[in-house]
Amino acid sequence: MKKFTLIIICFILMPFLVFAADKPFGFSRMDDTSNAGSLEEPYDIFVEEPFGDDPLDIGAKKPFVVGERNFEIGIANINFNFANTFLTAKQIFQETLTLDMRDLADGFRVNLGVNVTPFYVSFKSKKGWSGGFFIDVNAIGILNLSGNMLSFNEAKDDISDVSGALFASATAKSSFNIQKFKVRFNPSLFYTLAYVQPESVKYNFTQKDGGTVMYVDYNIQAYTGFPIDGSDFALTAKPGFDFSAGVSYPLSEELGINRKFPFLEFDVGVDFINIPLVSSKMSNLMQMKDYVGIKDPLFFTDDFMDNLDVGGENSEPVYSVLKEAAKMYRPFKMLISADWRPFYGSKLIRVEPVFGFSINTLYSKPFSIEAGINGTVNLANLFRATLGFNYMDRMHVYSLDLAFNLRAFELNLGADLRSQTVAKAWTAAGVGIDIGLKFGW
Repeated sequence: MKKFTLIIICFILMPFLVFAADKPFGFSRMDDTSNAGSLEEPYDIFVEEPFGDDPLDIGAKKPFVVGERNFEIGIANINFNFANTFLTAKQIFQETLTLDMRDLADGFRVNLGVNVTPFYVSFKSKKGWSGGFFIDVNAIGILNLSGNMLSFNEAKDDISDVSGALFASATAKSSFNIQKFKVRFNPSLFYTLAYVQPESVKYNFTQKDGGTVMYVDYNIQAYTGFPIDGSDFALTAKPGFDFSAGVSYPLSEELGINRKFPFLEFDVGVDFINIPLVSSKMSNLMQMKDYVGIKDPLFFTDDFMDNLDVGGENSEPVYSVLKEAAKMYRPFKMLISADWRPFYGSKLIRVEPVFGFSINTLYSKPFSIEAGINGTVNLANLFRATLGFNYMDRMHVYSLDLAFNLRAFELNLGADLRSQTVAKAWTAAGVGIDIGLKFGW
């Protein structure tokens, strides 16, 4: 893990070696605190520069613009999402539930996520730097059942994931200018309050010694940050430490592209989210280990029922305190993005593509691609609407986020359709809801 962290730090420093710059630079990203601290959205919540010169009327000398808050407090910012690959909203709400079992041939996947930022405070100076403090609670639940197991196909040690985690964190966020680079640095102290290991279910259906064996091995290992065996509550988890960092650069300006082609004004950026430094440690373990099915070769003789062993005799959970604590990390992401302003640099319309990858040890295969594109219409910083088409956290997410800003008060509302497959996402096999409140001046 130390080598991995060193590689990430090298990536962060690379842009400083590639570009030369002379002037201070202020870069603004999509302003979205309804998902502040979420593992799902990479965008920084600060708007680091004035809104722009012509949000409503391109060329206007003194347009109406709602001013940016220099001081801000957020309360009850909540994101909830659920997605699956089997049931759609239409099937759930119809009078007679109809199921097509053939859909299970590709497996059955469920994702559940809850992210709550009960409180945050942020501020920014007129000199271009900003800071803030955030408290986040993030819950992740994953169920990924094998299609071979659900269809009773022949397979050996076919893995299904039943996993999840609960994290609580406190983060100090900051951004500042280094010549033309806008740098973001966000260290976090986090606790892992619950963690269920992946690869917990293995399915076997094979031929052995002329007979048939068919069984499911399960080994559920649930680590907790406190005893769950009925003893008095006490926080036993040890905190971990990670940080997020990013940098943005006005590439089109420095290359002179926007002077020849004014509709090609854009900035580029890279973000590293949850770079691990110190693991969170957990010593309380609840384990459920057994099998269900037939492990001994089955021969259909007259007395096969007398010798039938289907397991399931040791299904009671076993509680223990580990001498050597288990090490836990939060999911990591690396994302490259762009901020394109096609209307001659106006902030009226912005298009932000993003591409990268994540490493999430809650899956038996931790690596996955992240990609998407988001478009924002911003009317005088009074009303913003963002339409997104993204593949994030192994889900296709089609979202609409709205913001109503009166400077002293801002309301953020968002909703999305999502699923692990493209087709199911459009049929509302999953949904997400965002709500956020901001106060300040």
